[in-house]
Amino acid sequence: MSKLIELTNTPSDNFFAETLIKDLGARFGRGGTTADGVAVVEAHIAAAFGIHHRFNDGSGLSYDDRTSPSQVVRLLRAMAGNPFFTNSLAIAGRTGTLALEMHGTYAQGRCRGKTGTLHSVSNVVGYCHARDGDTLAYALLMNGVIPDAAHPIQDRMQVAIARFNG
Repeated sequence: MSKLIELTNTPSDNFFAETLIKDLGARFGRGGTTADGVAVVEAHIAAAFGIHHRFNDGSGLSYDDRTSPSQVVRLLRAMAGNPFFTNSLAIAGRTGTLALEMHGTYAQGRCRGKTGTLHSVSNVVGYCHARDGDTLAYALLMNGVIPDAAHPIQDRMQVAIARFNG
């Protein structure tokens, strides 16, 4: 399972994400459909983390998927101790969807995250090892934006998080 999560999260592979949600539905739900997998994940996230969000696919490619930054940060905080999850996230300036982001900045190698992009949506969530030694969870969710214009703003915000000094 840890390898599947890594193969899904680091490059942000939507096909793997969709297949994984169907597999979860087949194994723990009523069948191998997206809807069955979504029901399994929603029930687990609500029970385990107290998070109630709305989504209808595994990849996040639907405009009907909805959550708040505070819910994402709550989930990230709960998952911070899970190395299989945290190690699956792209590393700023080094791997996956963040490989070309934040080169030569304080965030390079200090921030790990998961990106999400649609035509008018740009998101990046994850963790930064801050200057003061703490690991900070963050969720930068931007709607109604041009993603190519949003990415540099998100990069600057992640650098600021990494530079945080208590």
